[in-house]
Amino acid sequence: MSVGMTAAGAAVGVGVAASLAFVYIFVVAPARSPLNVMPGPRSTHWFFGNIRDIFDIMWKQGKFPEPILSWVNQYGGVFYYRAMMSDRILLTDPVALKYVAVTNSDIYPRDFGTRTIFRDLIGGDGLLSTEGATHAQQRKMLQPLFRHDKIKSFLGIFQHHVRRLQEHHLRAVEATDARPGQAVNLHKLFTKLTMDIIGVSAFSYNFDALAPVDPTATAPRGTHGSASQISVMEALELLLTPPSLLYVVGIFFLPFFPHWPLPPQNRRRRAQRKLFQVVDAVLEAKLAPSRPPPTAATTPSTSRKMLDLVDLMLEESNDPKVSLDEARMHVMTFMLAGHETTSSMLSWVFAVLAQHPTEEAKARAECRQVLAANNDSWDWKALGELKYTTAVIHEVLRLFPTASQLSTRVCIEDNYMPTSETTTAGDTKTYFIPKGATVVVHTGSLHRNPKYWSQPNEFLPERFLEGSALFEADKALRGGQGNAFYYMPFSAGPKNCIGMRFAMAELQVVVAALLTRHSFRLTNNANVLPTMVGVTMRPRHLDMTVHVVD
Repeated sequence: MSVGMTAAGAAVGVGVAASLAFVYIFVVAPARSPLNVMPGPRSTHWFFGNIRDIFDIMWKQGKFPEPILSWVNQYGGVFYYRAMMSDRILLTDPVALKYVAVTNSDIYPRDFGTRTIFRDLIGGDGLLSTEGATHAQQRKMLQPLFRHDKIKSFLGIFQHHVRRLQEHHLRAVEATDARPGQAVNLHKLFTKLTMDIIGVSAFSYNFDALAPVDPTATAPRGTHGSASQISVMEALELLLTPPSLLYVVGIFFLPFFPHWPLPPQNRRRRAQRKLFQVVDAVLEAKLAPSRPPPTAATTPSTSRKMLDLVDLMLEESNDPKVSLDEARMHVMTFMLAGHETTSSMLSWVFAVLAQHPTEEAKARAECRQVLAANNDSWDWKALGELKYTTAVIHEVLRLFPTASQLSTRVCIEDNYMPTSETTTAGDTKTYFIPKGATVVVHTGSLHRNPKYWSQPNEFLPERFLEGSALFEADKALRGGQGNAFYYMPFSAGPKNCIGMRFAMAELQVVVAALLTRHSFRLTNNANVLPTMVGVTMRPRHLDMTVHVVD
């Protein structure tokens, strides 16, 4: 037999094998999938499945939360769709959500890719990347840090930094009778604000992102004016920049991809090393064996002693030998979770209020009344009296949850998932979920499902005021139930946002303080269509003018 014939035969064999593999992967395997009993949209691409439809309609066209909301209305609260050669189960059914997030969360851990990304960002296994006993242990240690009595001590920090925002950035661009004012990108200012707040709150470090800009300086100012500190700010911004699509795909399909010597990874590593140096310098002093009890810091706006989150962690921990790596990991977790998400929430609040002046005026009147009755201070009592303003925040988070899709879960053992639906025989309808199935929770469509919310696409803060007509109307749609597992901006169960009380208090203080003095109006250059940056949804371009309100 000639060499040519042998080569030709080998080529034919490879071609046949490739064809058979293609047929099995894209025809036979999907046809034999146990998920086929579920309803769902038809796949529109052999490789991407339905992902291109979601990207095009939801993000490119800006029609959030379509097309998923239409699929929910058509196929129900549990259905499957195709994505990147695999099936995904999408949940908005409240019974199924409770089953996955709470009662059986141990068999629905977060997926490998999500955990790898967070592990790479924070430099170890923290609360966002661990599962099982390790996660439970970390959660138990950190949970006391976010009790109401602890969060109260941070209110002074929130007030101090929002005042700096007003004094150093807003007053210079305010529109008055004598001048039209200057447009600002409000999201960028909120990013600076939340950066300073989380730095001081987490480990008593002031990034000084809100420092006034010196127009005569040859280089941007950093904390305390040093060149090294500006690189620290840049390092934090770079490290918290959401990963690219290429990076995310590489995590799932390429082994050890975060450690490949590619330019994006190298830049991220340099930023990580710089930030770790700063964090370590602060933590080494806190962890020193001869350190005094942690009572050194004071709130910027008062002379009262306060403890940052690391101090509180050391105070609450039963282990007196908390390692530097462990403490750093938790600081990075606090900054990662409490920076971009909160700035995006603030951006949505003011983007929505700018389009609803009646609701804005009502919230402002409440804020001024509460402030006057509480000696011009936003203490814990005052925040509790902001009923309507807090309802505004909740309604914004319902319409525009910054985490529009919660962390993807992977089923690790066969099980039957219950739903709120019933069979023709009156039994609870269940679905068989095989080991290895991927589960996605889409809060964006859950929050606008007309089965659970009256006038779901309208901005109606009254629905979060207990006893109001809208509150009762929504409750009636849910069979008399409250909004648990129908409203999940901070997730639910043992993997929910551990700092949600901290975040809500920060939102209340910042929103109330700004509304009391200012009104923000969208410019012609503004674009408030949703865009997804990493895992956070925010307005595309929040270009606004600042106005003083008498």
